[in-house]
Amino acid sequence: MESITLEKLANSLGGTPLGSLDSVITSLQDSKTCNKHSVCYIKDHKFSNSLSSNAGAVITTEEIAGKINNTKNFIIVDDPYLAYAEASNIFYQNYAKENESQETIFGKNVSIGTNTVINSNCVIGDNVIIHDNVSIYSCTKIGNNSIIHSGAVIGSDGFGYAPSKEGWHKIQHLGGVEIGNHVEIGAKSTVDRGALGNTVLEDGVKIDNHVHVAHNSYIGENTAIAGQSGMAGSVKIGKNCQIAGQVGIVGHIEIADNVIVMAKTLVTKSLKEAGVYSGVMPIQKHKDSLKFIAKIKK
Repeated sequence: MESITLEKLANSLGGTPLGSLDSVITSLQDSKTCNKHSVCYIKDHKFSNSLSSNAGAVITTEEIAGKINNTKNFIIVDDPYLAYAEASNIFYQNYAKENESQETIFGKNVSIGTNTVINSNCVIGDNVIIHDNVSIYSCTKIGNNSIIHSGAVIGSDGFGYAPSKEGWHKIQHLGGVEIGNHVEIGAKSTVDRGALGNTVLEDGVKIDNHVHVAHNSYIGENTAIAGQSGMAGSVKIGKNCQIAGQVGIVGHIEIADNVIVMAKTLVTKSLKEAGVYSGVMPIQKHKDSLKFIAKIKK
């Protein structure tokens, strides 16, 4: 499927088309970057303010569509997130075909270990070392002088599913991964590709073993993340940060530059100022922990 009309796409999604029914749609994009030949989705009023001024069509509810002036082309549905999941599976055909049609480009002095797999449509920079048993999916870019350790997985599907009465509907991830220069990724760590757009690790980022970087996350220059830490989708971490071991970061929040997060901390909100943060109670006997928690609640 190279392209589809607004009317046919709406019919495939079980929605109602509004506007120019013969408008040609060639891709599914983020609402902020959607162009005149693309469709995006908006599930909440708060996202309509950042909608691209050039959006080809929007999958949304009738109520939200009535408040959008950037386009007149809509696919009206009851559940925009579920419709987005279904649309991602339709446009995944284009994504897979484009990746298969482009060869991977290798720079100078690239070292590739045993049993490592690098798929099509990747760009590997100069002096890159990729150790044994690494999996690199299509649509991945790795900058110069970077190191990927054994067992790492770069560009795998993000964790995305839309709930429905029939169960979970898989969201196909149509983005990629951008890794900068002088980046090091530890053994058994994973970097998921973006759902729409890319997951980005800027120059100088250092990732320890067993770290999970979720889809569409952004990690700023020279930030270091220690082992067994993980983040949910669309997290933005600034420059020169230090994330200690077993830190958990919830999705869609931002961490400022020069932030240090101590071990085992759960980050549940944006950290807007530089500084040292923690949220860990010292170890003690279980009965004393229960008493301590009870006092805090009071």
